[in-house]
Amino acid sequence: MIAGTHSGVGKTLVTMGLTAALKEKGKLVQVFKVGPDYIDSSHHRAISGRPCFNLDSWMLREYGVGAQLIAPLQKIFNKGMSGADVGLIEGVMGLYDGFSGKSDEGSSAEIAKLLNVPVLLVLDGSALARSAAAIVQGFTQFDPELKFVGVLLNRVGGEGHAAILKEAIESTTKIPVIGFIPRDKTLEIPERHLGLVPAQEGDFQKSVEVMKNFISRYCDIEGILEGIRQSNDSLVGAGPCACPQEGGHGGPPLRNGGHSIRIAYAWDEAFHFYYQDNIDFLEELGAELVPFSPIHDHRLPDDIHALYFGGGFPEVYAEALQANVTMKESILLHSKQEISIYAECGGLMYLSEGITDLEGNFYRMAGIIPGKIKMTDRLQNFGYQQANFLKDCWVGNAGQTFRAHEFHYSTWSGEGTSPAHRVQGKNGAGDRTEGYLNSHILASYLHLHFLAVPERAEQLVQAAREFKVKNVKRKVQV
Repeated sequence: MIAGTHSGVGKTLVTMGLTAALKEKGKLVQVFKVGPDYIDSSHHRAISGRPCFNLDSWMLREYGVGAQLIAPLQKIFNKGMSGADVGLIEGVMGLYDGFSGKSDEGSSAEIAKLLNVPVLLVLDGSALARSAAAIVQGFTQFDPELKFVGVLLNRVGGEGHAAILKEAIESTTKIPVIGFIPRDKTLEIPERHLGLVPAQEGDFQKSVEVMKNFISRYCDIEGILEGIRQSNDSLVGAGPCACPQEGGHGGPPLRNGGHSIRIAYAWDEAFHFYYQDNIDFLEELGAELVPFSPIHDHRLPDDIHALYFGGGFPEVYAEALQANVTMKESILLHSKQEISIYAECGGLMYLSEGITDLEGNFYRMAGIIPGKIKMTDRLQNFGYQQANFLKDCWVGNAGQTFRAHEFHYSTWSGEGTSPAHRVQGKNGAGDRTEGYLNSHILASYLHLHFLAVPERAEQLVQAAREFKVKNVKRKVQV
């Protein structure tokens, strides 16, 4: 577990650089990300060459209650580690930061304990001397159940400064300092409103190369690996996947024995916020996932039975999305045939009547659902959410509660037109309705992990199967 004392300490770059350094040594590296983040995962995937899996102990709590919480997380971990030499888990925020201030629920610390993995603590040493020892002592003694493999000092002034920090920490805490990263202006990845610029766009490889070289030069990589081995063998050479044969997540067996159902999902610069487990789980349920680009393709793929729009940055590519008229016509035609459409956040924005950016420019979108999107300069309804369906529908039942995550800088004028969910207010705040629902469309700002709500994925595949049957009958009648 690569964890930090706080957000912005450099966990992501350290994870990227260490991944690249280990790859250079011939290691197959599997990276995981704690929490609901999509963008960091895209960078890890680009560097490691393997899918990055999210480990979210808050959202998955619906699926794995109490002591059973470990089951889905362990299965995700085992699946990812299949064939890998080393596993790295990038933490979220500070090590102990999670859903509330009263417990470690949803935190990096909880994941580390549930999976029994050691922690490498990243500390920003830029304005510290002996006080660094107090910080490390506090973090390492706060929860005696956690194991620490060492401390990595980031943004250090130089070798002399690093020596002072190392002496203070190791003489006081007995926790080894495994290396340091000097302050360097080239160690920056561009950001915008939702976080880092995705790997698909930015030339982030330069920063990764610099970080890799620093880690190779100033950090004891072999010491890190040896510390991992001594603490927990599960992170090195995990071997074959321990998941049940009927499905990597222990979910229902494959239906109808094969990929007879085809679900098209939006995948390009504008749409790439998907949990790898969501894609995998739909495949385990018997669906073939077919990517398409709302920006570059002229129409939807042939012979599809459902549509899946993940999140992303439609506001950044609004002009290109507006210009692709034939794709929007193709989607509208399929919608009129009542193909099932499932959309999250960016997907909802694209299905709306249009998007107005911060400069007041309006771009027409697909026009499948009522209402317009307006970009704002601040987050709207940010964070973990608990919600339930307002009525029985094609992907859920009235009152069914689920956990999700929300992260967007826009408002939607169609809110309340035909709401799908009731979101439960936090800290005494009032409930609110959310999303859009009709006989074949569910569009929402909420991001879901399908392993937390397996029924959602099952019913999406079932709706696709029913559409296929209806389409066959329609063709026979014609």
